[in-house]
Amino acid sequence: MEANYHVRDAQPEDAPRLAVLAVQVWMHTYATQGVSSVIADYVLAELTPQAFAAKLGNPAISILVAEREGHLLGLAVIQSGAVGVNVLAATVELTTLYVQAHCKGQGIGSRLLNEARTLAAAHAGSGLWLTVNAQNTAAIDFYNHHNFQRVGTVDFILGGVAHPNLVMLG
Repeated sequence: MEANYHVRDAQPEDAPRLAVLAVQVWMHTYATQGVSSVIADYVLAELTPQAFAAKLGNPAISILVAEREGHLLGLAVIQSGAVGVNVLAATVELTTLYVQAHCKGQGIGSRLLNEARTLAAAHAGSGLWLTVNAQNTAAIDFYNHHNFQRVGTVDFILGGVAHPNLVMLG
């Protein structure tokens, strides 16, 4: 099946759309009990156009987007020089890989992941490492399918509560 989308480097003018896409996917994935004040505070502080603009201005960070007819469908954020827990073989972190729920199953996540791997190899001669919420079985299955291996755990702290995340290398 031929893809009806393309992948490109994000541009500064994409920052507002990146923020909205990130909020949409993050909320769909993690706000399963509704919107608490902790979730609202996190989203409004961390997933902003300003935060994405800062990432786009950072030479150690690359952002890829999947786009169809001017509409963003997914994004991948890759950070060079990042050292993770129990990760000795990779210095490039896939900090974010988000695809809109209604676009899953179209190969967008796989394409973004493959492009991220290509960037990691080209820029640092490295594979990728990432963290994924230990309860996000769909994402864990996706990464396992793409030959990522669990190498450790780390906690994501949100509102003073620790949420276990798997550290994976691939």
